[in-house]
Amino acid sequence: MRAVGLYVHIPFCHHKCGYCDFNSYALSGEIVSAFVDALHREIAYCPYAGIRATTVFFGGGTPTFLDGKTLADILEHLHQQFAIDADAEITIEANPGSVDREQLRILRQAGFNRLSFGVQSFDTEELKRMERIHSPDEVLQGVCWAREAGFENLNLDLIFALPEQTLERWESNLRQALSLHPEHLSLYALMLEPNTRFYHLYQKGKLRLPDEETQVAMFRLAQHLTREAGYRQYEISNYALPGYECRHNQIYWHNLPYLGFGPGAVSFYEGKRWMNIKHPREYVRRVQAGESLELESEQLAGWDSVAETILLGLRMIEGVDLAQLEQRYGLPVQAHYRPVIETMVAQGWLIQEGSRIRLTDEGLLWHSEVAMAFL
Repeated sequence: MRAVGLYVHIPFCHHKCGYCDFNSYALSGEIVSAFVDALHREIAYCPYAGIRATTVFFGGGTPTFLDGKTLADILEHLHQQFAIDADAEITIEANPGSVDREQLRILRQAGFNRLSFGVQSFDTEELKRMERIHSPDEVLQGVCWAREAGFENLNLDLIFALPEQTLERWESNLRQALSLHPEHLSLYALMLEPNTRFYHLYQKGKLRLPDEETQVAMFRLAQHLTREAGYRQYEISNYALPGYECRHNQIYWHNLPYLGFGPGAVSFYEGKRWMNIKHPREYVRRVQAGESLELESEQLAGWDSVAETILLGLRMIEGVDLAQLEQRYGLPVQAHYRPVIETMVAQGWLIQEGSRIRLTDEGLLWHSEVAMAFL
């Protein structure tokens, strides 16, 4: 069996933010303890027990909604069920407003070695508009506690193109993030997802966003300032100091296998992708009843697999080696996609160097259009 990445979804948040489309719920009480019990049972009955794992990622929601010992116990259970590498990258996401010094100490002692803070902004007004529960001061305190606890691999998430955000405010956010010297930065443009409060406000004309030209300027500014500070952009939205690229996310971008646990978690193994039921209460009920957790699934093979691997791989600055894909899938990939590649190269969105293709700096802005061409 191939090595995998392991993902654990903690679906709880103290508050559901207006822009968030992740599978998260502002729930508390008995459902939380029932979820933890169900999660342990799902891990215990995983049919792939014993398989080697190279990374572990606790995401959400807000994983640090749970206390340190509960999270440590879940990680220990994963170690009991899977052969996790001694040098595995083990990440946990955290909200600066829901952590404390002791919790971070427990997490680091338990084996978590990478911490990802959902900062989003250092501007008080922007944080209020986004309905974030933390303050800029809590970010600074959280980073200090993380370093005290021994975390030497720290990521900060920031969002740009926020409502009423100016280029100057975005620059201030970036400079404050860089002043904290994180090993990694994830810098995302705001996406208006259906069924979010932000989306409905925008549809009603009540949400003013930066225009396209300003959004491009924000993206270019992020590239410039991070490069100046010694970071390498290795994926469209991700920047790292040398050696600190997120290994778990690279599993996704290389379309390699992973196993997910918890409500809404996605798994991909032996060409099959499946998703767990999303709502925590239904997830708990099914686990307790011994029923299937599968909400939906698909079996990928042949050209569908090739296309998906190219689409994901083109998110990375290094691009995709088509000769390697030919070996991986046993299909004439280079000949099949030659017309598309020639068109994208002529458009100025793609560069071909031998058997490798990658997006140009301009092409990074048009990744979705390039991806559709390969489909």
